[in-house]
Amino acid sequence: MLSPIILIILISCNFIMAFTNSLAAKPHNYVIVENTFPADKINDPLVLSFRKNYRKRQFQLAGILTVLDLSLLIPMKDSIFMLLFFLLLYITIGGGYLLQIRYIRKGHQLIIDNHWQLTEQPIQVDTRLVLEKNRKLVSPWWFIPSWGLVGLLTFLLHQRELGSLTWILLGTNCFVLLLFLGGWWAIGRLPVRALTDDAKINRQYNDLTKFYWSSFITGTSFIVALIVYLPLLTVESNPRFFNMLLIIEFLLIFLFCGFSLWWLFRLRKKQDQLLTQTSSFRYAGDDYYWRYGIYYNPNDRRLMVPDRIGLNITVNLARVGGKIFIGLLPVVLIGAMVVTVVPLYVLDYHPDPLTYEVKQESVILDGPFYKERRIPYDTIEKAALIERLPRVGMKVNGLATENYAIGSFKVDGNSASLFIDHQSKPILQIKTKSRDYYYTNTDPSTTKQLYQEVKAHQ
Repeated sequence: MLSPIILIILISCNFIMAFTNSLAAKPHNYVIVENTFPADKINDPLVLSFRKNYRKRQFQLAGILTVLDLSLLIPMKDSIFMLLFFLLLYITIGGGYLLQIRYIRKGHQLIIDNHWQLTEQPIQVDTRLVLEKNRKLVSPWWFIPSWGLVGLLTFLLHQRELGSLTWILLGTNCFVLLLFLGGWWAIGRLPVRALTDDAKINRQYNDLTKFYWSSFITGTSFIVALIVYLPLLTVESNPRFFNMLLIIEFLLIFLFCGFSLWWLFRLRKKQDQLLTQTSSFRYAGDDYYWRYGIYYNPNDRRLMVPDRIGLNITVNLARVGGKIFIGLLPVVLIGAMVVTVVPLYVLDYHPDPLTYEVKQESVILDGPFYKERRIPYDTIEKAALIERLPRVGMKVNGLATENYAIGSFKVDGNSASLFIDHQSKPILQIKTKSRDYYYTNTDPSTTKQLYQEVKAHQ
């Protein structure tokens, strides 16, 4: 079941990336694929052809990548499967970026060949605009519903006795909310620039940006908390209700993504409508600083800047903070691959990855990269050999694939530690008052031997 899900995720990423990158072909502030064109040339046949070809190539790339992704349907070990998944994901990201660079160059050459270069104009400072830049920024009090939701859901989880998971989620969500607050603060700190000679249009343009982005940040903080907590409130529910809630959550995610795009496109449309009301658009020579699809301007003291599509905020790579942020991205991506693949490699190729140790007063269960579990004999209420696991609910931590389940889970409504190779039967079940344990060795006879040793110590 895991292979089709991963394949769907990868194919979705291909076309989401294609759609997102193709947005650069839609003019915003007269910018098309990081190149600023004269206002009267936006609908020129050459420009229209350039835009169409860029979008077409993005979706052609998505189609080619999808064909490559079908290789995941070939039967293979879990470690090779996940390694291939990450490599295909990185190829998707890198392929889209390289195609974007190619068309940035083609767009620049199109401008040069047709002598459409714009005259760079000095930056105009509007003192009143600078002083009133945050008059439409929403209040930080808009975050109160998000904090209240986190507090309420933490209380409900605590009532369900989910233990340390409750406090881990509380800490994580508080950190995420602080990041959203930081985003709200960064939006307030964004400097303003007079894009035209009309002070009224400049003020309206800025007010739209500050209101739409700050309200989007506060609303997103509430939705993220809801999406994270919602499935955890039903871990002890019957499977039918849990599956129904899972469908509802996926629908909620898709609706939120759709609303986000609508909200930000609405902002783009209003901004572009304002600029069409005047012919005094001021070109500041920004194209030079976006030659690689990333903003790099040593003369700009800003760390966070709006992107040129009008749907995001990016970093100034010339600033130290921007370099750190960009440098962390490959570290995070490679780290995620290593953390996922290495334990699976051990499970696939180590001769005895799931081990146990029988002590005088306890038995110890252990697996790769997971904390060993010591079970005192006097706490064991039941030990049995079973042929299949009871209903496995939520994974608290660890890993779960088609072949392995190692970590902390909810099994049949109870907290449980799993050290399971699904290809090996029978399964040793050990029940205690506070927690259940499930174990299999690669060699079924070894599992049976452990069962006999545990029974002898009871």
